[in-house]
Amino acid sequence: MNTYDIVVAGNGALGLATARALSLQDPELRIAVVGPAGRPGGASVAAGAMLGCYGEVTAPLLRTAPGRAKLAKGMLAARLWPTWLEELNSTLPSHEQVHIHPGTIVFSNAKSGTIEDENYAAIQQAVKEGGEPCEELEPNQVPGLNPAEDCRPKRALFLPREGSVDASRLVRALTLVLEQTPKVSLVDGTVKTLDIHGGRVTGVRLEDGRTIATPRAVLAMGVGTQAVLDEHPDLARRIPRIFCGGGTSLLLQAAKPSLQHVVRTPNRAFACGLHGLPRAGNQLYFGATNILSARPMLRTTPADMFFLLECVLEQIDQDLCAAQLVAWQAGNRPVTVDTCPLIGPTSVDGLWLLTGTYRDGLFLSPLLGQHLARRLCGQPGLVHDDFLPERKPITLYTLKEACSEALKHYLAMGWEHGIRLPKVGWHRAFPRFYQQMLDSLYEALGEEEFVLPPELLAIVDSNRAAMVPFFRNYYAEVRKAWA
Repeated sequence: MNTYDIVVAGNGALGLATARALSLQDPELRIAVVGPAGRPGGASVAAGAMLGCYGEVTAPLLRTAPGRAKLAKGMLAARLWPTWLEELNSTLPSHEQVHIHPGTIVFSNAKSGTIEDENYAAIQQAVKEGGEPCEELEPNQVPGLNPAEDCRPKRALFLPREGSVDASRLVRALTLVLEQTPKVSLVDGTVKTLDIHGGRVTGVRLEDGRTIATPRAVLAMGVGTQAVLDEHPDLARRIPRIFCGGGTSLLLQAAKPSLQHVVRTPNRAFACGLHGLPRAGNQLYFGATNILSARPMLRTTPADMFFLLECVLEQIDQDLCAAQLVAWQAGNRPVTVDTCPLIGPTSVDGLWLLTGTYRDGLFLSPLLGQHLARRLCGQPGLVHDDFLPERKPITLYTLKEACSEALKHYLAMGWEHGIRLPKVGWHRAFPRFYQQMLDSLYEALGEEEFVLPPELLAIVDSNRAAMVPFFRNYYAEVRKAWA
């Protein structure tokens, strides 16, 4: 049996960044990073890797203390990226180095409804409050935007200090550095369960039967974390449950790519907004989808492929109809039942969690990796313990607020999918249809103390007969755990 000082379960951006930070914090630590080499269904390698501190801001985010706490972490992470990459690149050959492609242009159009206007205004507010450099652009002269006439942008805001990195390149770079670190081992496998004796971690067991002895373990497995927690029910019911935010992304090769920066809409329609960004070798990356489910999405669907292509060609660049397809990608973001992350130690001595980061995991990885490494080595962390793993689900909405926000997202979905209605008289009937459905869902859940965030309603709506009892039972178990 192999023995290590610390096992990091998960080889996405967060797990690799944590292992790297630990090796720098204490070079004598024996560290194992456990994760399947192919990373099936992982979020990191399928991500656009937008460094979207402000681009991800929404109106609800600014209204609550937990939302403000998430924004504060994003502002700190943004400041760390340049020096963090500089240090990483110093250990890599030039052809493997990772660089920020600077600049993000947030634009809004009329394809999704009022939620886009509200979130665009929230981005402007956050930028102003944070003193972030920005520039209002002429919306019809944004480089790389060549949309259909009925999709022309209304406004555009340039954020020069945001941008993107190549996610696959970043994961490869971190992997190469760790492979060269003497006391770090990369283990191709998946953690299935934890060995816990006397209230402390003594090791981890892999799906193939191997066992690794360790007094400390970090679960940074993204959506895979929940399966490990489910092996320990008493612990699992004290930690907000993790669901899967399945996303589809697309790589195209263009003869003359016109995108110079990230271009993106505000978050809308339960997703991170439509976005495109330049990649090396005349490639372009596009993404937009977010399908919440209980199980990981390992491959994309024709519905998501059609929707994303339609959005790209209509709303970003019609001329990309002549581009060449490079790849479709599918990944799963870890979304907790309260949409807040799980960061820090648990009541099991030696067990730490770093997951539930939703769309922010890769962007926050330099910050959270260093934060956890410092804490594990007995030093002060870099951020407040706002989101400790063992807690009641955080309630971000009243029932009325949740219904109102969900309605805006559902309406945005309808418009973005190109729904066609009579132009006169249906402006009230169309929202009323969704309102009745939402009222029915929340009434069936019968929950006012823990209001399910709007994003997770899709899980209930997709299979009401199974998911309504599931959530009712889940919240009953939460109450029992915290009685």
